Amino acid sequence: MNKPIYIIFCFIGLIFWSCEEEQNRDCAGVIGGNAIEDNCGICDADITNDCIQDCAGIWGGENICGCTDSTASNYDSNATFDDGSCDTTNIIITFSKNVSPENDCGYDIDIKQTNDGGYIIAGCNDGYAWLMKSDMYGDKEWEKMYELGDYWGNRTVIETSDGGYLFAGWQGALKTDQNGNEQWIQKGVQSNNNQYPYYEDVIEHSNGFFYLIGGPVTPRGATGQGGQAILVKINQAGTVKKTKFYGGNCEDDLFRAIIESNDGKLLMVGEKGHGNQSYPCSFNFRFYKDIYVVKTGLNGAIIWQNTYGGNYLEKGMDVVTTNDGGYMVLGQQCIHNYDIYSCGPKTKVLALKIDEEGNNLEETLLSGLYFFEAGTPMALSNTNQGGFVFSTVPKNGGSVWLYRWGGTVQTIDKKINLGGLGGESIEQTNDHGFILSTTGNTIIKTDSQLSY
Repeated sequence: MNKPIYIIFCFIGLIFWSCEEEQNRDCAGVIGGNAIEDNCGICDADITNDCIQDCAGIWGGENICGCTDSTASNYDSNATFDDGSCDTTNIIITFSKNVSPENDCGYDIDIKQTNDGGYIIAGCNDGYAWLMKSDMYGDKEWEKMYELGDYWGNRTVIETSDGGYLFAGWQGALKTDQNGNEQWIQKGVQSNNNQYPYYEDVIEHSNGFFYLIGGPVTPRGATGQGGQAILVKINQAGTVKKTKFYGGNCEDDLFRAIIESNDGKLLMVGEKGHGNQSYPCSFNFRFYKDIYVVKTGLNGAIIWQNTYGGNYLEKGMDVVTTNDGGYMVLGQQCIHNYDIYSCGPKTKVLALKIDEEGNNLEETLLSGLYFFEAGTPMALSNTNQGGFVFSTVPKNGGSVWLYRWGGTVQTIDKKINLGGLGGESIEQTNDHGFILSTTGNTIIKTDSQLSY
């Protein structure tokens, strides 16, 4: 082979070898390598970190999809991309109203949403039990008074399964039809009609019975016992089927909240007195308490009972279920170190998470709670996104403290000043907002972000 021809063959071979080499290089330039460039332009050989699309279809994006329309009932404040799920079938209604002209004695009222989207309000008028039914805007549809004394203490109301209402207060309970017409009244405590039950809360259980709780009440013939917490079971006709007492020998044991437990039993929350150092019971009994939680069967037999707290002051005020099969208990704490006059600046909100057996799983403390000796009004509700919201009285910054936490939403910490002192009741409404009542006869309807 002559030289020119040899040079040509070598040149052709070099081109072929170079082209083959380029064809065998991966995205990182490695000959024979296995790195691959993904849809986000990242080149590596790790297939486990390949770029993916977010919910908005953006490769490598970090969008949070949800409803971004603040007027929709399922508005998600965390959403960055609207996924078309907004529910605008329910109108978002907010308002703040004072019902003092209709409720001229006692300043603690209760409010619940009714099946027609309106509200039922419990209070007192001229020393007697009083109910007011409103529409969805809080405007009065009717109001009625009843022959059940009620001019002191707390009161509560629920809509019953037959469309009527059940009112419970310090002297007893009464049942009405859907128009507020009285069906029956039950007064006093069955074992001692000279005593009042001081009802704080009531539920209609899935078994059809009403369960009412309160206290403190001293059982008839119970010498050496202080006032105890009480549970009363009543049938649909108003007949008392069972009366049970709970607590110890110290004064002022009581229940403030009752719910149907996750397994269909009863769970009650309140407070139980304890001793002061060497004294088995304290003379300043309102300052030496523990959170008191009792789980019972449907006739009041104790399944378990626990107290939560230390040597000083804790009070249980409300309770709701949690998504993981436990309970969230709302209460208050004052570690006064035997100086009972120091609770003003020391009192805190206590959120206690327990499981079905009553085991303490988690405690959260928040400073800034106003202190009342008999217990600062506090109310707790679930949210539709797995969290919780409470209403109470702040030490500073307003008259109503609203606090939302947990679940999939951002925490909201809001203090407002509407005249009434927050904490009597709070309940999520069908548009995912909240309805709450205050000491001072003010009712407030908020949206899901606690705005009104």
